[in-house]
Amino acid sequence: MANLKQASISKSRSYTACLSEAHKMLFDNIKLIFSKTWIYSAVLALLTAAYTSLCIHAGLYGDSVAVYVWIGVTCIATLCAEVAYLAKIISLINGRSMKWNVVRCARVMFCYLCFCAFLTLIYTAATYLTIFAKQPVMLAELQPMFLIFGASLLVIALLLLPYVYIFMKYLMEPECKLRRIIFKSYGTGMRYWGLTFIAMLLAVLCTAVCATLVSLPALIVMAANAFSVFGVNFLGDPTGLPSYFGTIQFVVFALSAFICLYINIFTIFVCYFLYGSIETREREKKKFMNELQTKA
Repeated sequence: MANLKQASISKSRSYTACLSEAHKMLFDNIKLIFSKTWIYSAVLALLTAAYTSLCIHAGLYGDSVAVYVWIGVTCIATLCAEVAYLAKIISLINGRSMKWNVVRCARVMFCYLCFCAFLTLIYTAATYLTIFAKQPVMLAELQPMFLIFGASLLVIALLLLPYVYIFMKYLMEPECKLRRIIFKSYGTGMRYWGLTFIAMLLAVLCTAVCATLVSLPALIVMAANAFSVFGVNFLGDPTGLPSYFGTIQFVVFALSAFICLYINIFTIFVCYFLYGSIETREREKKKFMNELQTKA
C-alpha cells in the first residue's frame, strides 16, 4: 500500500485538477516526504554541488586531467544518486520496495541517457562535417545550422511528451515491460498530447519560478566568482574573494539544490495524476465501446 495520503488515481481529471491534486498531495504529506527522503535528497544535493563547483572551476580557472577525472566521477555518482532519489519518491507513491523501484528508475534513466547521447552524436557529427566541408568557416555561417538544431530539439521535445505517460505507467504497473510499452503505448499517450502539454507546461513554469527564486543566492555567488576571475585575468585587479569562498560556493549550491529537489516533487506528482487520468479515460473508452458492441 502506498505510504502517502492521496486522492483516488482512478479518476478522469482535467489539467487543472491534476495540478491541484499534485499540490494537495505534496503539502498534505510534506512531513512524511521529508522524513523519508531527506537522506537521498541531501546526498544528491551534495553531489550536484560538487559537480557544479568542479565544472565552474574548470571553466574559470582552466582545466587539467585531474579535474576532468573528478568531473566524470561526480557525474556518474550524481546520476546514481538521482536514480535513488527518484526511486524513493516513486516508492512512496506505489508502495513497492526500493530495490524494485531502483531497477525500474535505472532503466528509464538509461533510455533517457542513450537517447541524449544519440542526439549529441548526430549534432556533433553534423557540425564537424559542416566545418570540414566548408573550411575555412566563420561562426556566422554556422548560426543557421545552430538555429535548425534548436528548432529540431523543440520539435523532438514536443514529440516525446507521450513518454511522460509511458514512463509513469512503467513505474506504476509491475506487469509492464518497458520494451513492450515504449512504442506500443506511444499512440495512447499521443491521443492525450494536449492534456499532457498544458499540464506539464504549467507544472514546469511553477517549479521553474520557485527554483529560480531559491537559486538566486547560487547565481549571485557564481556571478561574483566570474567577475573576480575576469578582473584578475583581464584588468590586473587583485581578487577580492576570501580564501574560503570555494566552501561558501559549495554550501550555497548544496542548499539551493536540496530545496529545489523538493520543489521538483510537485512535477513528479503532476505526472502521476496525468497517468491516472489517461488510464481512467482509456478504461472508460473501452467500456463504452464494449457496451456499444453488446447492444449491436
